[in-house]
Amino acid sequence: MTDSLEQTEFDTDHIRANNVLRALQEFAAEARRRKAVNALKQVASNQKRQFKGGHVDQAPEYFTEQYLIEPILEQLALEPWPRPVDLVKDERNRPDYSLRQVAPNCLAIAESKALNRERNHGDATEDVHKYLRDETFLKTLRREEVRYSVGVATDGLKWRLVARDIEQGVQTEVGACSIAGPVEMVLEKAHSEVDPEENWMPNARHRVADTLVATFSRENIVNTAIEGLQS
Repeated sequence: MTDSLEQTEFDTDHIRANNVLRALQEFAAEARRRKAVNALKQVASNQKRQFKGGHVDQAPEYFTEQYLIEPILEQLALEPWPRPVDLVKDERNRPDYSLRQVAPNCLAIAESKALNRERNHGDATEDVHKYLRDETFLKTLRREEVRYSVGVATDGLKWRLVARDIEQGVQTEVGACSIAGPVEMVLEKAHSEVDPEENWMPNARHRVADTLVATFSRENIVNTAIEGLQS
């Protein structure tokens, strides 16, 4: 990239944010390959617009997971593990991901929806609340001697973090942000045949670092949860 980062010049949050922007550019490149840039840009710019499978010739939720949510979770260093079977007995009722690079005293999951399903309906947040309250999870937590559980709810654009203090029996939403703006921007730049890394990159990197990364990255997610539960 013309706007490359060096460890000695930027902190971890900004390096993570830069990597998230790279993932967004890959998402835009895939949209361009499928001739779906305009359709996805309209979805990103209008939370009431429905993302239909015909836009990408694939199930909307699967496309969103594969090309947007999973790459972002990976760049947040959370190590997403799709469709885990070790957390619940009934495999038909399981979270979409376990997140395996969070602190040892914290069990972490993620729920994903197609673009705009979380912004418009909060479906993923509702699912996360149910999982974190579930007695099966509590048994897993007690067995592993885990104090906290956290759940990420997202459609790739809207991100929410729900946390539970097992000892206190307290559960609440502790953080939220939107990266619809940066997603819309990379989709806009996907039309260009010239170098897409223009002056928008530093501002976008700071925005992603101060919102998404500051709340959801491996380095920050547990502290965000604890501070939110104690406030």
